[in-house]
Amino acid sequence: MSLRTRLILAFFTLSVVPLAAVTFYSYRTNVEALREAAQREADLLAGELGQRMQLVTAQLSDRVGHLMDIAELQAAADAAARESAVAAANARATTTPAVASAPVSADLPAVIDQTALSEQIATSLGQTAMLLNNVRLSNVRVGGNRRETPARDATDREAAGRETGARGNGRSRLRPPVPPAVPGATATPSTPLTGVTAPAPAPAAPPPPVVMPTPDAGGNLVIDMAPLRHSLFRQVLPTGKRYEDLTPEDRQRLAADVNQRLLGIQQGIQIGAAELQKRANEAVRAAAAKAPLPAAPKPAATPALPRPELTRRSSFTGSSIAVNVERDGKVVRTMNAELNLPNVLGLVFSTTQSERGEVPFAVAKDGTIYARSEADKTRVAAFGDVARPGGPAVVGMRDWIVVTTDDKSGSGLRLGVARPVGDSLANLRRAAARSAGLGLLFIAIALVGIVPLSAHLTRNLSTLSAGVHRIAQGDYHARVPVRSNDEVGRLARAFNQMAADVERHELTAVERERIRRELELGRQIQNEMLPHAPLHLGLTQVQGVSVPAREVGGDFFNYFVLDDGRIALLMGDVSGKGVGAALLMANIQASLKIRLGLGQDLAAVADALDRDIEAGSPGPVYATLFVAVLDPVTRRLRYVNAGHNPQYALRRDGGLERMHATGYPVGLIAGHGYTELSVQLAAGDLLFFYTDGCVEAENEQGEMFGAERLEALLLEAVKSADPLQRIERAVAAFRGTSEPLDDATLMTVKVG
Repeated sequence: MSLRTRLILAFFTLSVVPLAAVTFYSYRTNVEALREAAQREADLLAGELGQRMQLVTAQLSDRVGHLMDIAELQAAADAAARESAVAAANARATTTPAVASAPVSADLPAVIDQTALSEQIATSLGQTAMLLNNVRLSNVRVGGNRRETPARDATDREAAGRETGARGNGRSRLRPPVPPAVPGATATPSTPLTGVTAPAPAPAAPPPPVVMPTPDAGGNLVIDMAPLRHSLFRQVLPTGKRYEDLTPEDRQRLAADVNQRLLGIQQGIQIGAAELQKRANEAVRAAAAKAPLPAAPKPAATPALPRPELTRRSSFTGSSIAVNVERDGKVVRTMNAELNLPNVLGLVFSTTQSERGEVPFAVAKDGTIYARSEADKTRVAAFGDVARPGGPAVVGMRDWIVVTTDDKSGSGLRLGVARPVGDSLANLRRAAARSAGLGLLFIAIALVGIVPLSAHLTRNLSTLSAGVHRIAQGDYHARVPVRSNDEVGRLARAFNQMAADVERHELTAVERERIRRELELGRQIQNEMLPHAPLHLGLTQVQGVSVPAREVGGDFFNYFVLDDGRIALLMGDVSGKGVGAALLMANIQASLKIRLGLGQDLAAVADALDRDIEAGSPGPVYATLFVAVLDPVTRRLRYVNAGHNPQYALRRDGGLERMHATGYPVGLIAGHGYTELSVQLAAGDLLFFYTDGCVEAENEQGEMFGAERLEALLLEAVKSADPLQRIERAVAAFRGTSEPLDDATLMTVKVG
């Protein structure tokens, strides 16, 4: 893959991947924030549903409880009228001797007039009847269906007979006059629903239908609310239409209208009770006005005992409201009202905001779902477990957030709100897509600019690549043009400098290679001139070895047999290194062989060689030399040491004799001459010849082997079977891993 392609891909990756990551992270963060906000809103709405449910049930408990007050007040009004009539009859009886002996008793049981009670129930409940199915009152008597004691029956019959005689009619029961109810009375309710503003008072509605309380088998008073509901629906139903003929949309609008009317109720329970109290007071005053006669003598007054105070308690369980009237902890009367749950929940749901499409609902213990419409009910049923009894409190779905809470009013319902988030999520997705699209557009625009820039960069790099290719082919004169001062320009200058260095190094390498070949040639020459096998002459044995350094040196050793049977022994070290030293060493060996073969004296040979080197060699060139001739028969060694290290003669009895220099190195200071010396040897003695590379060998710590260590080693090695090998190993062990700085040449002669 080319650099240009990699640059484009790198730019694309480093721009698109972060953009995608940021877009995705932003989208996920916004989705989570939206769902959390929707869940909080749904939770608040569900809590508001519970609060409204408690308010509605509390209102209904209050209204149903006041129905009992209406019944008591109606009974009190009837009793007051009845007492007024009895008092008048007793007054007439006092003035009439025929009936004086039978006064009428005022202690007659109160009887509730059904017609008046029906009017008061209809007036007090008003449109609240939409929320109730029926009301049941216990321990309340209704006129025309009462159970009385025999004593009271006799008194009533006696009073009725006098009334019949006086008035001449055929009534068998004394009925007190009851003022007619005032239909259509309106007032402001004492405890309106929280958060609802009551509308302005509407024109007087037509009289409510008669709600006739009917006794059940146990003598309890049962009030059916169906007539009131039907009347209310007829008021809001469009003219000429039936409820069954309405479309679902019309039914929904109709239910909303009914709920609005329920919210704007203007008739209060306390106003109805006050009206009944007023009528009772008027009945008493009217009875007193009709009987102005003197009152009969009153019996001795007895102190009146205080009557215990009545208390009222209400409770709400399931769909039933129970109101008990207690005196001294004992239930005196009981009233039960059965709620119309669909209408009650419809009233609660009607005040729930729906700006974002919220769907309020309720789930009963039997799994029944209540909602504002059938469509909402079907939608809630599709939510699964959250729309079932005992389901989870919060559920997050793809397009909905559903929150439920238990109703604390005692109904056993689970109230919930479904908050739609699908549209908001779609908006978020569209916003994220727009952001990503804009980012990709900017990336595409930047990519259009990156392509020529990458082409410019790669063009300069292509020129550099071509220059490198020329150098690789051997064209060390290759150079590239420098067109800028940026990184690419600096790279071009560095390339040109590198090319110049490579050219110079190549020339140096060629020269080094030439020198290496020359050194190798010199090493080969040196190696060819050295003996490769030991010399055995009788019992005398001669052998040598040379340990070369990294460079070619001038060390040499040689041994050969002369024509007269004697053995010539040579050990030398030419100054300097390299091919010149090797050639000089070869020249010295050749000259020595020729001169020794002619039988010349050793001192004369050394002097002639000294003069030849000085005359025929340029510059200060010299060599240290040890030349000896051994007669194997007489065991006599003659030698000349021209500036060489002391050589050793080791006696078999442990003695050591040094053979010191007898003149200057040949070629160093010519013309001083040399002295020949001799050493008489015995069988078993050992001669040891060496160059300075042996005693000057250094170890890793820079310590030299030295002559003392060499002499001690020789005294031990003289008794070994192979003293040369032992000495060579000892020097190598001392040097260790250090590279040899000079050639080390060794030679031993065992005298037989």
